Amino acid sequence: MPKSELSAAEWEIMDVIWRAAGQVNVREVLTTAYPQGEKAYTTVQTLMNILVDKDYLDCNRGERINRYTPLVPRDVAINGSISGLAQRLFHGSVGAMASFLVGSAKLKPHELADLRSLLDNQDD
Repeated sequence: MPKSELSAAEWEIMDVIWRAAGQVNVREVLTTAYPQGEKAYTTVQTLMNILVDKDYLDCNRGERINRYTPLVPRDVAINGSISGLAQRLFHGSVGAMASFLVGSAKLKPHELADLRSLLDNQDD
Protein backbone atom coordinates (compact mmCIF):
# COMPACT_ATOMS: atom_id res chain seq x y z
CA MET A 1 0.00 0.00 0.00
CA PRO A 2 1.34 3.48 -0.80
CA LYS A 3 2.90 5.48 2.02
CA SER A 4 1.24 8.82 1.26
CA GLU A 5 -0.88 10.75 -1.20
CA LEU A 6 0.44 12.05 -4.48
CA SER A 7 1.47 15.64 -5.09
CA ALA A 8 0.27 17.43 -8.24
CA ALA A 9 3.59 16.75 -10.02
CA GLU A 10 3.49 13.10 -8.97
CA TRP A 11 -0.06 12.79 -10.39
CA GLU A 12 1.24 14.09 -13.73
CA ILE A 13 3.94 11.42 -13.76
CA MET A 14 1.67 8.61 -12.63
CA ASP A 15 -0.98 9.54 -15.19
CA VAL A 16 1.55 8.98 -17.99
CA ILE A 17 2.68 5.69 -16.46
CA TRP A 18 -0.86 4.37 -15.98
CA ARG A 19 -1.73 5.26 -19.58
CA ALA A 20 1.40 3.50 -20.83
CA ALA A 21 0.12 0.26 -19.25
CA GLY A 22 3.57 -1.27 -18.99
CA GLN A 23 7.15 -0.51 -18.13
CA VAL A 24 8.46 2.97 -18.90
CA ASN A 25 11.72 4.82 -18.50
CA VAL A 26 12.33 8.41 -17.44
CA ARG A 27 12.84 9.66 -21.01
CA GLU A 28 9.50 8.20 -22.15
CA VAL A 29 7.68 9.85 -19.25
CA LEU A 30 9.49 13.15 -19.81
CA THR A 31 8.64 13.38 -23.51
CA THR A 32 5.01 12.34 -22.97
CA ALA A 33 4.24 14.49 -19.92
CA TYR A 34 6.33 17.51 -20.89
CA PRO A 35 6.69 17.63 -24.69
CA GLN A 36 7.66 21.31 -24.60
CA GLY A 37 10.48 20.70 -22.11
CA GLU A 38 8.54 22.11 -19.14
CA LYS A 39 10.54 19.96 -16.72
CA ALA A 40 14.13 18.74 -16.74
CA TYR A 41 15.09 15.09 -17.08
CA THR A 42 16.59 15.13 -13.57
CA THR A 43 13.37 16.54 -12.12
CA VAL A 44 11.29 13.74 -13.64
CA GLN A 45 13.88 11.20 -12.52
CA THR A 46 13.74 12.56 -8.96
CA LEU A 47 9.93 12.46 -8.95
CA MET A 48 9.92 8.88 -10.19
CA ASN A 49 12.40 7.86 -7.50
CA ILE A 50 10.16 9.51 -4.89
CA LEU A 51 7.27 7.47 -6.29
CA VAL A 52 9.39 4.34 -5.81
CA ASP A 53 10.02 5.37 -2.18
CA LYS A 54 6.28 5.97 -1.70
CA ASP A 55 5.54 2.47 -3.09
CA TYR A 56 3.65 3.73 -6.15
CA LEU A 57 6.29 2.46 -8.58
CA ASP A 58 8.66 -0.46 -8.86
CA CYS A 59 12.05 0.16 -10.44
CA ASN A 60 13.78 -2.53 -12.47
CA ARG A 61 17.34 -1.28 -12.52
CA GLY A 62 19.06 -2.15 -15.76
CA GLU A 63 22.67 -1.71 -16.80
CA ARG A 64 22.03 1.48 -18.70
CA ILE A 65 18.37 2.30 -18.15
CA ASN A 66 15.87 1.91 -15.33
CA ARG A 67 12.36 0.68 -16.15
CA TYR A 68 9.43 1.66 -13.91
CA THR A 69 6.16 -0.20 -13.39
CA PRO A 70 3.14 1.00 -11.41
CA LEU A 71 2.44 -0.84 -8.16
CA VAL A 72 -0.79 1.00 -7.36
CA PRO A 73 -3.77 1.00 -9.74
CA ARG A 74 -5.16 4.40 -10.69
CA ASP A 75 -8.52 3.80 -9.00
CA VAL A 76 -6.81 2.90 -5.72
CA ALA A 77 -4.77 6.13 -5.84
CA ILE A 78 -7.91 8.15 -6.63
CA ASN A 79 -9.80 6.54 -3.77
CA GLY A 80 -6.98 7.35 -1.35
CA SER A 81 -6.79 10.96 -2.48
CA ILE A 82 -10.56 11.45 -2.35
CA SER A 83 -10.74 9.88 1.11
CA GLY A 84 -7.91 12.12 2.29
CA LEU A 85 -9.62 15.18 0.85
CA ALA A 86 -12.91 14.28 2.53
CA GLN A 87 -11.06 13.76 5.82
CA ARG A 88 -9.20 17.08 5.67
CA LEU A 89 -11.94 19.34 4.32
CA PHE A 90 -15.21 17.69 5.36
CA HIS A 91 -14.32 15.94 8.65
CA GLY A 92 -14.44 12.59 6.87
CA SER A 93 -17.94 13.02 5.49
CA VAL A 94 -18.11 11.89 1.87
CA GLY A 95 -21.77 12.95 1.82
CA ALA A 96 -20.87 16.51 2.81
CA MET A 97 -18.18 16.56 0.14
CA ALA A 98 -20.60 15.24 -2.50
CA SER A 99 -23.21 17.85 -1.49
CA PHE A 100 -20.61 20.59 -1.79
CA LEU A 101 -19.47 19.40 -5.22
CA VAL A 102 -23.01 19.06 -6.58
CA GLY A 103 -23.97 22.47 -5.19
CA SER A 104 -20.89 24.25 -6.47
CA ALA A 105 -21.30 23.59 -10.19
CA LYS A 106 -24.01 23.56 -12.83
CA LEU A 107 -24.43 19.93 -13.80
CA LYS A 108 -25.57 18.83 -17.24
CA PRO A 109 -28.84 16.85 -17.44
CA HIS A 110 -27.04 13.59 -18.19
CA GLU A 111 -24.72 14.13 -15.20
CA LEU A 112 -27.73 14.67 -12.93
CA ALA A 113 -29.35 11.52 -14.31
CA ASP A 114 -26.15 9.55 -13.66
CA LEU A 115 -26.00 10.87 -10.08
CA ARG A 116 -29.66 10.03 -9.47
CA SER A 117 -29.06 6.52 -10.77
CA LEU A 118 -26.04 6.07 -8.50
CA LEU A 119 -27.99 7.30 -5.49
CA ASP A 120 -31.02 5.15 -6.30
CA ASN A 121 -28.81 2.08 -6.54
CA GLN A 122 -26.79 2.89 -3.39
CA ASP A 123 -28.92 0.56 -1.24
CA ASP A 124 -28.53 -2.43 -3.59
